[in-house]
Amino acid sequence: MKNIGGYFSFEQLAEKENHFFEELCPDSGDLAFLMSGRCAIYYTLEDMMLTDHKRIAYVPIYTCETVLAPFEKAGYQMLFYDVDRTMTPVFDKSVLNQISVLSLCGYYGFCTYDREFVRLCRESGVRIIQDTTHSILSWNGIDPCCDYIVGSLRKWIGIPSGGFAIKTHGHFAKRLLEPSCTHLAMRAAAMLEKETWSHSSDPKAPLKLAAATSVFWDAEIMLRQMFDSYESDPESINIMKHIDIDTIRRKRQENYRYLLEHLILSPDFNIIFPVLAEETVPSHFPFFAKNRKKIQDYLTAYGVSSTVYWPIPSAVRLSGHPDAAYIYDHVFSLPCDQRYGLKEMQYICHLLNQYPKSVIP
Repeated sequence: MKNIGGYFSFEQLAEKENHFFEELCPDSGDLAFLMSGRCAIYYTLEDMMLTDHKRIAYVPIYTCETVLAPFEKAGYQMLFYDVDRTMTPVFDKSVLNQISVLSLCGYYGFCTYDREFVRLCRESGVRIIQDTTHSILSWNGIDPCCDYIVGSLRKWIGIPSGGFAIKTHGHFAKRLLEPSCTHLAMRAAAMLEKETWSHSSDPKAPLKLAAATSVFWDAEIMLRQMFDSYESDPESINIMKHIDIDTIRRKRQENYRYLLEHLILSPDFNIIFPVLAEETVPSHFPFFAKNRKKIQDYLTAYGVSSTVYWPIPSAVRLSGHPDAAYIYDHVFSLPCDQRYGLKEMQYICHLLNQYPKSVIP
């Protein structure tokens, strides 16, 4: 079995444009492509700050530091809302008069948040930014009350820069900055190397892949240190306009359903989202594990990469938030994306169903 998971290499594109983002953007709105999701968030905050003088954001306590970093850079005060073990946000209506921005997301493609609270925010004059990095392909992944829709396709496809931002009413006031050629070149080189060596039987392949992965993460660290309102590059925009949306949606749902139907429940790990609704397109297949590192090491030994979303951001304080603390300590996710099909999902099920045995027949 080949290796499963890890970052994407380039994929085959459809001949015709998909017009996906144009259809998401209202006629009264504006669409921009950016270098990453964090660049997109910062770009929307720069636009919002022109009229938002309160600058207090209500943000999830379970999130990525790259989501919080733009708020910090823009000088926003952050209030954190809790998240329970079903990945459902726990909103507090008493903050409505304090906040000026609500940061919203649907974890792993599953939009479980209270839409009534979002409506109340809108009615109270609170601006709503929805980070759709996990939910962009779900049919219910965008709330109708959103003022801004942001995210990245880099968890969905192979692309050098996959950020996007939509202003649902009006136009963005600020011009975008030129993208970082160095960052994009590093990402593209790592993706090409992975494409070249992933299916090779050459003894050098593991070392080449390890070197490519190192370059990939060096590019990520670089972006975290210098992100701004950077525009996407023409190649990435072309990729976003030519990905096969229907196939990606179908394969991810099929793979997720297969895992749901064939994984045997275990005291060592449990499935966070045990039901896949028709409107949900998952970004990953997430679990809680009693001993996360042990099971991740086990899977890695047999060629399956898993991911922890996310390490605890430095701005987050988990005292008094036991569910969020549990999530950070126990969550990990497996790939169920369009690169894979029945054979790979069967292999993953085989590994997990016979865990913790150390030898596969």
